Amino acid sequence: MLFSLCTCGPAKGTAEWHARQSYELINQGHYDRVIEQCNKAIELDPSLAVAYNNRAIAYDYKGQYDLAITDYTKAIELNPNLAMVYNNRAFAYTKKGQYDLAIADCNKAIELDPNYAMAYDNRGLLYKELGMKAEAIADFEKLITLTDDPEWIEAVRQDIEELSE
Repeated sequence: MLFSLCTCGPAKGTAEWHARQSYELINQGHYDRVIEQCNKAIELDPSLAVAYNNRAIAYDYKGQYDLAITDYTKAIELNPNLAMVYNNRAFAYTKKGQYDLAIADCNKAIELDPNYAMAYDNRGLLYKELGMKAEAIADFEKLITLTDDPEWIEAVRQDIEELSE
């Protein structure tokens, strides 16, 4: 799962406003329009990390993983303290089968935010895919302590059961 960064209430026509529009379009599934809005935001403010992150999400959903990775990397260069962007880039690396890079990004996301449940979930799923059962179980158990979402907890418990067999 991917998560977007957003700012609330920017003035119309500003880079931040275009980035906010892109966030709303992501949630509506209008990925080409997301890219257009992000391009406008980047044109107005090339240092706006959120615009690169949001455009990368659109590329992810369109299956354009190399473009997504390029934009996530740019967002990280602009703001290296955004755990969410590392986690998002890990998703793109996973889709490309670059599991070592994906795990490294999950590790960095967790280093930046030790309570970032999604990074534990993504890393746990990677470990599961790679047959690293103990590591996957540890991440899933940690995830359960970080969320109160009953559906998510149930899904993770099922993963733990599968791995424990």
